[in-house]
Amino acid sequence: MSVQLMPGEIRAQVRDLERIARDLYSKSDDFPAINRNLKRILASIEMLKLNVEEGTADSQPV
Repeated sequence: MSVQLMPGEIRAQVRDLERIARDLYSKSDDFPAINRNLKRILASIEMLKLNVEEGTADSQPV
């Protein structure tokens, strides 16, 4: 059984991910490995945002 998410729901969840990752990143200066990984996570979130926008342009549920 598959669940279809609407683009608006995905956008909201990606915004939540970004908010959490930015919060953690701002507190990770004393932990270089965590800081580096959070930079990577933030880059991945940017890619998710682009993907969601492409999906919205196609007007198809994701």
